Amino acid sequence: MSNHYRILVADDREDNLGLLREWLSSQDYYVRCARDGREALDLARRDPPDLILLDKIMPEVDGLAVARELKKEDRFTTVPIIVLTGREDTRRHAIFDETGADDLIMKPFTFEEVDTHVRTMLKKREVFRALERANEELRQANERMAHLIQFDEKTQLFNYRHFMERLADEFKRARRYALPLTLLMLDVDHFKNVNDRYGHVAGDGVLREFGRIMVRSARETDVIARYGGEEFVILLPHTTAAHGQRLADRIRRSTETHPFGGGDGQGPIRVTVSAGVATYPINDRLRAPDDLVRAADEALYHAKEAGRNRTHVDGRSLVRLR
Repeated sequence: MSNHYRILVADDREDNLGLLREWLSSQDYYVRCARDGREALDLARRDPPDLILLDKIMPEVDGLAVARELKKEDRFTTVPIIVLTGREDTRRHAIFDETGADDLIMKPFTFEEVDTHVRTMLKKREVFRALERANEELRQANERMAHLIQFDEKTQLFNYRHFMERLADEFKRARRYALPLTLLMLDVDHFKNVNDRYGHVAGDGVLREFGRIMVRSARETDVIARYGGEEFVILLPHTTAAHGQRLADRIRRSTETHPFGGGDGQGPIRVTVSAGVATYPINDRLRAPDDLVRAADEALYHAKEAGRNRTHVDGRSLVRLR
């Protein structure tokens, strides 16, 4: 036990306070003293200690009220509280239930008795600390896991799995309320040449920058995801093919003029993208989310076949352009 433990002692009797301060300080604990309950509450909240010793009877706010108030706060649930009370106290056994206190020391007390109780409660505090650390590590691990489940590690856009989940949800909503749902599928043209000429690190940088272009161009309600490799998708709820085509062309023009970071000082990399657009509903052909993906993919194929760096709208979606 060393003075990295902070102990708060509250007692309105100066003789008890001085004795406890002397004993605890001699064991290298850092001791703070309060002479009434209000001061104890203020000191504890200002700088939470590792252990609190409270005299049961104090003027205005007694030790039991202090214990009850502190134990209501999450940050004090793992801080042990010892109540100091007389041996003649007939209700001492009810103190635990009434206040949430962790231990009792009977007056008059001896150094050995105080030392034993303090050491036991500080060991309990160490167990609490270990649990706090474990819970924090678990929370952080769960956050990382949740992030990995939803996001693509390379671009920090949504990943394929999350996109498919959102697509299923939005497709159900569109079908139920007869709302348009548009899907853009975009592909970086000749991306293999970027990797071959500038290296995969530079290629990864192009994908990240392209992701940022899409985010800047789209709405907050749009779902932007990396579909796989150099293919990306944007799901546009409540949006017609006309609006989808305009967004695809805006992204395409921004990409065409954007100086992507080069590799090894070789200057900016220039790339273009092709886009396919499809919208639900399209006659009776779209009956499932996969049908919408297939239609957008076919439109993307036509954009590539027509020379790349262009947007192609699925033929049956053209009715939505009017």
